[in-house]
Amino acid sequence: MSEERVYTLESLGEPLFTSRSSEIFRWEGDDKLLKLFREGVDKDLIDGEEVNTKEAFAKGVTEVECFGQVEVEGRYGIILKKIEGATLIGTLGKQPSILFKAAQIMADLQIEMHSTHTEKIRSYKEMVKHTLMTASVFDYLSSEEKDKAIAKIDALPDGDSILHFDYHPDNIMTHDGKSTIIDWMTACSGAPAADVAATVFLLTEGEMIPGLSKAVAAAMQFLRGKICRSYYKKYKAQTGMTDEEVQIFRLPFMIFRLGVWTIESEIETLQQKIREEIAK
Repeated sequence: MSEERVYTLESLGEPLFTSRSSEIFRWEGDDKLLKLFREGVDKDLIDGEEVNTKEAFAKGVTEVECFGQVEVEGRYGIILKKIEGATLIGTLGKQPSILFKAAQIMADLQIEMHSTHTEKIRSYKEMVKHTLMTASVFDYLSSEEKDKAIAKIDALPDGDSILHFDYHPDNIMTHDGKSTIIDWMTACSGAPAADVAATVFLLTEGEMIPGLSKAVAAAMQFLRGKICRSYYKKYKAQTGMTDEEVQIFRLPFMIFRLGVWTIESEIETLQQKIREEIAK
């Protein structure tokens, strides 16, 4: 009987990519990757990403396949199929002409995702309310404010569409004219407008990638704003969705953004915006 291999951080080598929540490593060959989550990432989110990715793959809305979880020196990770190509943002840097296609790619992929239904992925309402009631970053709210926020969330439309909740150009891989959605940790189910509201927020109000120079950050801000306006216009034109349908989901996404990511530069602003939305 062969012994089970024990992995260490040293044996994994240098990560290929890093993000706020994880590091990406090669895994046993050229066709798989290990997404190793940083210490402190909620295990429920990691378990959720495994479920979400498997369901999205089974439903045909992503080419990313998930092969289960592993543990490396107390950190949890999931094994994923390696997707060739570059993110939509990365491709823009090498092929600026794709800017004119990026918004359409975004709209088309998201509409296809929203046309797909699920019974396995958790609902956005459940996810947002759990975040509101458990994350310490909401201790600034009174119990009355939290009750009012929950009532507002409960009154919003339901649905069983697959939603991504972190849908932006850096979570779209493109290669040889084909594109697919990646990074399913925050996926949920619900009304499509909730996911559109999340994307609009991310592209207009979310923090830029940390560490950028002022010049690069300004250029990226301009670029993502341009993509957002075009994407949003195309999505609405193709689906008939209205601004009013999207706007009502601003509160739940801001709660989720603050409670799950807790990005230092966003905390104070988001807390104020959430309080203002609750008071309306």
